[in-house]
Amino acid sequence: MTFMMKRLAAVAVALISAPAYAEDGKHHFNIPAQSLASALQQLANQSGAAMLYAEQSAAGKTSPALSGDYTVAEAVRKLLAGSGLTFSINADGTVTLKPAGSDSGASMLNAVTVVGKAAYDATDPYNPDYNRPNDTTATKTDTPIMETPISVQVVPKAVLADKQVMTLPDAVNGHVSGVLGRTGGGFLYDNFIIRGLAGSGFGDAYRNGLFNRQDIYDIANIEQIEILKGPAAVLYGRIEPGGLVNYVTKKPRDTPYYSLQQQFGSYDQYRTLVDATGPIDDNKTLLYRVNGSYTDNQSFREFVGNERFFVAPVVTWRPNEKFETNLELEYKHDNFNADFGIPAIGDRPAPIPITRSLKDGFQRQTVESTLVGFDWTYHFNDDWKITQRYLFKDWSLSGPAIFNGGLQANNRILNRSASVGVQDVMTHSGNIDLNGKFEILGSKHNLLVGVDGFHATTEAPSANGSTASIDIYNPVYGRVDFAALSTYDRFFYRSESWVGAYAQDQITLFDKLHILLGGRYDNVTTGAIASTASIDAAKAARVEREDNAFSPRTGILYQVQDWLSVYGSYTKSFSSNNGVSVGGTSFEPQIGKQYEIGLKTESQDKRFSSTLAFFHLTKSNLLTDDPNQANPDYQILAGKIRSKGIELDLAGQITDQLHLLGTYAYTQVNYVQSFSGLRGNRLENVPEHQGSLWGTWQFNDAFKAGLGAVAIGSRPCDTANTCSLPGYARLDAMAAYSPRIGQHRLTLQLNINNLLDKDYYANTSGGRNTSIPGSPISVLGSLKYEF
Repeated sequence: MTFMMKRLAAVAVALISAPAYAEDGKHHFNIPAQSLASALQQLANQSGAAMLYAEQSAAGKTSPALSGDYTVAEAVRKLLAGSGLTFSINADGTVTLKPAGSDSGASMLNAVTVVGKAAYDATDPYNPDYNRPNDTTATKTDTPIMETPISVQVVPKAVLADKQVMTLPDAVNGHVSGVLGRTGGGFLYDNFIIRGLAGSGFGDAYRNGLFNRQDIYDIANIEQIEILKGPAAVLYGRIEPGGLVNYVTKKPRDTPYYSLQQQFGSYDQYRTLVDATGPIDDNKTLLYRVNGSYTDNQSFREFVGNERFFVAPVVTWRPNEKFETNLELEYKHDNFNADFGIPAIGDRPAPIPITRSLKDGFQRQTVESTLVGFDWTYHFNDDWKITQRYLFKDWSLSGPAIFNGGLQANNRILNRSASVGVQDVMTHSGNIDLNGKFEILGSKHNLLVGVDGFHATTEAPSANGSTASIDIYNPVYGRVDFAALSTYDRFFYRSESWVGAYAQDQITLFDKLHILLGGRYDNVTTGAIASTASIDAAKAARVEREDNAFSPRTGILYQVQDWLSVYGSYTKSFSSNNGVSVGGTSFEPQIGKQYEIGLKTESQDKRFSSTLAFFHLTKSNLLTDDPNQANPDYQILAGKIRSKGIELDLAGQITDQLHLLGTYAYTQVNYVQSFSGLRGNRLENVPEHQGSLWGTWQFNDAFKAGLGAVAIGSRPCDTANTCSLPGYARLDAMAAYSPRIGQHRLTLQLNINNLLDKDYYANTSGGRNTSIPGSPISVLGSLKYEF
């Protein structure tokens, strides 16, 4: 053995390589604080620079977070600060690290390649990872989940691609414990049940941290989905105490990327998607990205379908390493037929074919949405920054609709009502955050202070009335005269606004103990009313209510080992009740409280993680439909509910070939106080047990296959618990072949959902007369070209 070979045997050398080295300027880095070795791996992937160093020289060392635009030399220098290492950059761009003061010859080794797992930038379009070690939704700061004393889960883009997800509810179903995505109001608003508590019914999702209510969200522009469990009022104001769904949109990249995808499937489903991004100028200070989709989907349900056009351009400007701003636009046009399902007979959905619709034909409604977003961030230095965000949306709904009433005494004839009208919703939301890191007396602090606001108005003139009933066993269609509803007889108006100020401190002691302290003060003004005269009359009759509240949050987490954390937290939330009562009087605000304890684990390479959470949550002053009123807009207070349970989430890479997702939730949610005879009842649509398991196996560089199951227990279909949806288990599968064509990639993919053709019901959208059947076996193919 030669002298050099002995040296190589004695010294473990890590060689990190990436496709190319950019000699001409800066790269954009987003590297969280972590071990030095992991940080250097991410730097190599984000810059394209190869790195050579002795493995033991980085062992046991940590690096600070790095975010912004830097040259490779600047980035390496910042990561090595305080590490006792120095570096040099060779002519070919390779970065060589060595201990400071060591003999220069120590780095003169022959090239050695050590095979290991590739590390990906979180936003890399080719990133196959199922796990994300960091999250911003829980704290509004980029914090490792292992250091966050809150239950938060992330669904990355790789999961969405493997499952060929088309909707936001399907993006969370079976991927996060204790969360059920559904469509409230018959495919009109995406809605989510988290820890047994449903949203307001208006699509309560957040977009990049800002409230984006009332929509059917498009998945084409989504990078990943972050789900925060439990009350989130301390940072987000009035929100459902079960938790929130925050989707993160795709941002421009400084390296060109283009993709074109065509999906086609059962029941005449067709969807075309495009994605294009890259720099506009040579200095990469101006970047762009355009995502778009065209969808023409029918359904296994008669008359149900949707035609959609969606486009989302965004431009980023980075004039220097301190400042960045983004300007984005979204336009979406839907032409759809809402589905209100089938009624129940006795304690089960009526025994009619699940393909049968109780609508009146192919009449469709139109939803048009225009969204403008703007944000900017200025870094004062490496530790302090300020960020401002603003979001405007103009959303409108028009067209005819038919709603299910109740079954007549013969359990055969279904009463129905019809409506023709327009609903216009205009929203503004924004915030400004100051975030900084500092140390005092050996304690590390990550401080966040901010203010935010939200304002929305809804104007909805309509004509409503009972219409022709229908025989559910022998339906006759085309009997509804929508022309008779040409004169508006109901004018609904809602206005709401809130403004809040909040402060949060993440304190770290001894590098193991993490304490979270936060509080928020809210001022909320609400009010809604319906009039038979005009919108102006409704505005004049509206009774305005003002509420103020303080919402605290505390948490503590201890990292027992690098791979194990234990935590506990207490959170309180506030949400004003923006419902309509008989007589127009307002309701007392809702108050949520939660206690939670749990465990978190993470593999050494940060590619696999798990969370086990135990929670106890209460929500008082709950609203429900007024049982004494035929008009579904009228509501009453239902008292107080309690939700308690256990949740388990597993996600990530088990081996080089196996990616795995697993969830389980036990949720016991009941009315514990009631003003309307509901005490002891379970909440509708919430199963006591639900779980899922999904895995993919990478056979080689080009071929992988996946198989998984989702199991949902039985659920009440209404608040009175007069009926239930049967439990079910569904099996799904996929296979994908991705050969490379030069530097390009072509992916042929096939997904089969409900492989065993199980009959089941997905949810109800508003009581015992609206059970929504789940899809029978369906096939979805895809052809995707990336370059």
